Amino acid sequence: MRLLSLLLIACSAGAQLYDPKAELATVNGEPILEGELDIRGEMIQLEQKAYQTRIGAIRNAVAARLLDIEAKRQGVSVDKMMETQIFVDIKPPTDLEVDSFYNSQKSRIRQPLEDVRPQVEDLLLRIRQQEATTKFVEKLRETSDVKILVDPPRLTVDLTAAPMLGPSEAPVTIVEISDFQCPFCRKVQGTIGQLQQKYGDRVRWSFKDLPLVSIHPDAQRAAEAARCAGDQGKFWEYRKAMFATSNINSDLHPKTADGLGLDRESFDSCLDTRKYAPAVEADSAEAQSLGITGTPAFLINGVLLSGAVPFESFIEVIDRELERAE
Repeated sequence: MRLLSLLLIACSAGAQLYDPKAELATVNGEPILEGELDIRGEMIQLEQKAYQTRIGAIRNAVAARLLDIEAKRQGVSVDKMMETQIFVDIKPPTDLEVDSFYNSQKSRIRQPLEDVRPQVEDLLLRIRQQEATTKFVEKLRETSDVKILVDPPRLTVDLTAAPMLGPSEAPVTIVEISDFQCPFCRKVQGTIGQLQQKYGDRVRWSFKDLPLVSIHPDAQRAAEAARCAGDQGKFWEYRKAMFATSNINSDLHPKTADGLGLDRESFDSCLDTRKYAPAVEADSAEAQSLGITGTPAFLINGVLLSGAVPFESFIEVIDRELERAE
């Protein structure tokens, strides 16, 4: 297939949503700067939403263009190609599949199944068609030159005192912003392990604390304990131990310290005096100032991924950053 070059240029050179030095008003000739307003987090969230809206539309446009080019190459219409090649093996959902989906969404549908069965069947069929179309487009992209020239918003955090794992010259740095008592943070650890195995020394890892103490009362102390372990070169081992359990409490820390062979007197003193409480609280304040209020969150060279996102979501951003670094 002839290579396709899609040069999709975003409004990245347009107006900046948040500029702390921007003059927004004056009073008797004295300026009021945007940085004086307590809106940084909200503006960053708006910028992230704007990017997601833009990139979603771009991906749809890329898919439509690729399908159109392939259909013209074959000498058929897009609809005909989809009918005979993409949708041809898709079977209608069975009654059991409809029942299962309905039961999983019953609290949201709030109507008897027999009243909405045709709509559920249609929805499940459309989902399958969309999945098949996505796979078909992915194959077309493999033989096409698609360039999406939209640089996502990038957030900057202070890593001066943050633990680091991996070579300093790695082209990609991933900052995990997390809560040791968060079940979703624990869930994503398997994905992190897969990423570390896949990318090795091409990725450098860092960690920032965001204990959500209102719902995870033991998360703050766990964060402080991990930093105390870091004084003895065992931060990453302690972090692993915290995410390996769903039962974090005050009794866990001395046991974990002993299991890692830490000097207990130094560790206990560090934890009892709350040596790292200010540092953990500073991490939390920094995250919140960026509009990050939930865990886990990841910054991949500053690009935000929120939540326990799947392996493929990490791959997409990391591969793009590696290509960008070449």
